[in-house]
Amino acid sequence: MLWLYILLGILLVIFLIMTAPVKLRASYDNDFICKLTIGFIPFTIYPQKPKKKKKPAKPAKKQAPKPKEKKKSLIKEKGLTGLIELINRIIKLAKGALKDFFKHIIVKRLMLSVSVAGSDAADTAVKYGYCCSAVYPAFGVLINSLRCKKYGVDVTPDFEEGAKTAIKINLEARTRIFWLVKLVLKHGIKALRLLAELK
Repeated sequence: MLWLYILLGILLVIFLIMTAPVKLRASYDNDFICKLTIGFIPFTIYPQKPKKKKKPAKPAKKQAPKPKEKKKSLIKEKGLTGLIELINRIIKLAKGALKDFFKHIIVKRLMLSVSVAGSDAADTAVKYGYCCSAVYPAFGVLINSLRCKKYGVDVTPDFEEGAKTAIKINLEARTRIFWLVKLVLKHGIKALRLLAELK
């Protein structure tokens, strides 16, 4: 009976790990900050802590560089049609992976604020119009591809003298480890095969 309890304990631990939440928090306001929390363990992705400086190693004796073997280009190796087919396979794989990835991501909060400034009032107006025509449609496409609970986008012109264009972003998203593992298992082998072909 002991082995059964051990097996059940292992299965319970695996289940708890697989269902553990993965939370991402990212913000930009002059400085970029990105933090990841897996279960209850927080990680700072950016900015990273500065590494301790290592003592300078003794300079190694210079050796004559070995002649590099010329590698065949992908076009010569596969031909143009083969290369195009490979590119299409990469695009197809990327689309499928991103679709599956976004399907299981829940965005709790996504806020974007852009303050547009130019050299003068006319330049600011032109830049503001260009920014609106680019930002709003792109943000709409992004929101439609995500499960987003709270979102907002605001583009405003700043006509004050000496003003500079400023961007603020605030993102909070979450998923579970199970979906990330499933994504890797589903698309990872295909990706490794394609990488092997590119070598």
